[in-house]
Amino acid sequence: MQGLKKWLLAALVVVVLGGTVMVIGLASSRAVAAEEKGPGDHWRNFDGHWSFWHEGDKRWYYTDGTHWYYNNGVGWVLYGFDKLFGKIGFHHGDYKVPGEHVKVELPRHDVYKQR
Repeated sequence: MQGLKKWLLAALVVVVLGGTVMVIGLASSRAVAAEEKGPGDHWRNFDGHWSFWHEGDKRWYYTDGTHWYYNNGVGWVLYGFDKLFGKIGFHHGDYKVPGEHVKVELPRHDVYKQR
């Protein structure tokens, strides 16, 4: 009987250790997959701000909650909804792009550089 208890305890330890290894393996593979971003539209937090990559326009978009901007590779520019982003499945509400006479403070943060 003592031998059977030792074998059962050893089997239990092996099962618990195996389960732990599987859980750690799954968690680490998910973390790696979450970091890798394939092509397509996606959000990314970079430089402390969330920006949206629109694959159709091949550029980054950002909103400060009041206005929408796009990044032209040099800096942020006020977005006039003249590209694909915002045309389909996007509700403008009562938002209107401010005219040229309106002073708008442009964002200064950078964007994630695609490889």
